[in-house]
Parts: sequence; structure tokens; C-alpha cells
Amino acid sequence: MKIRESVENDKKSIRKVHQNAFDQSEGETVSQLAIDLLEDKTALPILSLVAEQDNEIIGNVIFSSVNIEGVEGVSSYILAPLAVTRFAQRKGIGTLLINKGLETLKERGAEIVLVYGDPNYYMRTGFKAGHNLKPPHKLKYPEEAWMAQELVESILTKTQGTVRCAMSLSSPEYW
Repeated sequence: MKIRESVENDKKSIRKVHQNAFDQSEGETVSQLAIDLLEDKTALPILSLVAEQDNEIIGNVIFSSVNIEGVEGVSSYILAPLAVTRFAQRKGIGTLLINKGLETLKERGAEIVLVYGDPNYYMRTGFKAGHNLKPPHKLKYPEEAWMAQELVESILTKTQGTVRCAMSLSSPEYW
């Protein structure tokens, strides 16, 4: 298996991965979000990684840049969405995608990465709740699902404010 940055020609396969990873209605929503983010100028800079096996894309993760109201000069991203095709789930591919993304972002100077998801899953890759960054909307799930990871030591203790995402991720339906 190979993990690489996605290219324009991967969009159709990325859509299929997200459609396959979730039930039908959620799959449609999440796959559309993935494509919207890849085309959203307000998401830049963006990092989209794909997991490829036998020349077929079986996983995708997208990290899009975010702003923190009242905070200047802190490079921050949000992880959303993440998907692995059903036949390849529970084999560590999602974790590999996340870890490669975090490593790449750190190399590129990112300082904070956020995620809104299952704490039991994302805590395995170093995300933690209990920071001073507020989500862009009221959360449907418990606050523990709103997590952050610092790629620069102690940056989270010095940073607080409300996170503002790319336009395509700003809809309250995602929160």
C-alpha cells in the first residue's frame, strides 16, 4: 500500500471511497463535502492524502486550513473528512493516513490540527479534548468529540478563540 498526495484526476475515486465507507445518505453527504473541500479556495492551503493499493484508491483524508478568530500567525488545520473503503476498514489504513498527514503538516509548518469525531478513534493518533479553541457551531455530540493536537509544543496553552473553517465545511449540518 502507498500513501500519496491526491491529484486532480483522483476526485472520482475519492468520491467513491467516501460513498462506500458510510451508509448511503451519509456517504453522499461526506463524499460531496470531500469534493467541495478539494475545490474550495477558502480551504487553502489543503492537504489531501490517498491510500492506494493495487492502483486503486482505498482511503482518503483531507486537512483544510482554518483561522482562529483573534489569533494571527498560528498555522492551523482541521481533519475532515476521513474514509476507508469498507473492505479495507479496521486494518490501520485510517491511522496511517492521519499519521502521514500530521507528519506532512508539521514539516510544512503547521502548529495545530483539529478534528470533530469519535474520541476513541482519534485519541489513538494523539488528539485530545480540553483545549481553548471553540468550534464554529454548536456541537451535536459531546464536547469530547472536539479535539486538537499540537504540532508545536505548548501552542494550545497559548491559543484560544473560535475556529473558522473553509466555506464548504462551515455549514451547521457538519457540526
